[in-house]
Amino acid sequence: MNKILLTGCSGFLASHLLKLLARDNENKVFGMTEVPGFSYPQVEVSQVDIRRRDDVLHMVASIRPDVIYHLAAVTHVGFAWKNPAMTYEVNFMGSSNLLEAILPVMPHARVVLMSSAEVYRGGGETPIHEASPVESQNPYAVSKLAMEMLGDLYWKAHGLNVCKLRAFNFTGPGQDAKFVASDFASQIAAIEKGRQKAVIRVGNLAAVRDFSDVRDIARFVWVLGQKGQGGEVYNLCSGCSYSIKTILDVLLAQAAKPIRVEVDAAKFRPLDNPQINGDPSRIRGEFGLRPEIAMEKTLLDLLDYWREFPG
Repeated sequence: MNKILLTGCSGFLASHLLKLLARDNENKVFGMTEVPGFSYPQVEVSQVDIRRRDDVLHMVASIRPDVIYHLAAVTHVGFAWKNPAMTYEVNFMGSSNLLEAILPVMPHARVVLMSSAEVYRGGGETPIHEASPVESQNPYAVSKLAMEMLGDLYWKAHGLNVCKLRAFNFTGPGQDAKFVASDFASQIAAIEKGRQKAVIRVGNLAAVRDFSDVRDIARFVWVLGQKGQGGEVYNLCSGCSYSIKTILDVLLAQAAKPIRVEVDAAKFRPLDNPQINGDPSRIRGEFGLRPEIAMEKTLLDLLDYWREFPG
């Protein structure tokens, strides 16, 4: 029986990945989160802050996991701009704590580091592949690229089986409203419930991003946790790009009442890549991984999630 450790198990992507991990009776799944009281059926959850090195060492030594999905992170670019020190502490030093904990007790474990397409230079129409240039333009990207370099070091120096996954934008039911598509959907739902004026506030609508459904991304991560190779990097993307305006238009078309759009300067980032298109050819060619959920369904499911959200 494989022992699987999922850090950041209370997070958005983790909530969908846990459904895949927990359904396999050959796995014993362990979760790690700093969120008090979090639980999940058939998962043994430990409340551990990834920044507390000794606690991470003790937890990993007690579990001795065969596969580690490292999802614990500061994930929001806007938050990272306002809190760079915390972002580096969680995303880099937290990852260092985890790798240091794994190496002496499970040197042959498979480690999946969740990174981001934010590390790429981007900015053009050409799809980005795994060998495309990197150029961090925000504190979040800096922290993720530093984490990747740390993973490479442990792979090269110690043979630790570390692979890196660079996720492009993804959304779907359960996403926090601080992310763009979920922000739109939550505002529309609030307007429909009469809790907000029929005005939706937006940031940069011209940006173009490769979007996927979170459920597809969770499936990709699950497969790569079984088959990904040490020292390698994999793009997690759909190969389909949309402007933020298109995302908004699809959601507005589902709204129960007319809604006016207003630009909010506070929602703009200091630096923002105009276009990031993903090249999924590697995961398609090597693992047969393709998206199964159309973006229209993703966005409708997201809107329905917020329509049913309590409060």
